[in-house]
Amino acid sequence: MAAVNGLETFSSCPVPLHALVNREVYADGHLDYWVLLDTAPIRQPAGARQEYTLRETIEERHRQLKCFSDINAFTSRAFNLIANQVVFVLVTYSLLQWYLLRISRKALNPKTRTRTLELLRPTLTVIVIYYQNYMAFLTPLQHQELVLTLSESARKKILAKTRRLRRSLAHQLDHARPP
Repeated sequence: MAAVNGLETFSSCPVPLHALVNREVYADGHLDYWVLLDTAPIRQPAGARQEYTLRETIEERHRQLKCFSDINAFTSRAFNLIANQVVFVLVTYSLLQWYLLRISRKALNPKTRTRTLELLRPTLTVIVIYYQNYMAFLTPLQHQELVLTLSESARKKILAKTRRLRRSLAHQLDHARPP
């Protein structure tokens, strides 16, 4: 790569341009040349080219916002509601990106919001048993083994209690009060 500063060859552009000429050498031996133009002087050609690689990331993030965040799916024509929707989508997106950075999961940044949330969802299933100030944390297989090795009378008691709990919890949210 080579930098050419202070180009004034375009008659329609009164600002001097600075060019970074790049050469790509491919495995089969053929060459491709391409040029980056900038209005800022190019001091370090390698740094300027490295900055240009950020463009892919920026464009992908814009695509994510447009295609997967419903930033343009307005259900209202009221300006205030549209402005609120845009602000909340952007704040949500920014908070999610900050969270991924904070938990050292930057690899999830280019993923869609749906896929990112799938990958962040916990996958460990634990059964917690609490009895007389004691707690047991069991995997489903440990719990199954425990239940299957109990005496017949103990299994019948657990079955009866489980059925009562299932029936009482089945309709808990039918008439839940709003917050």
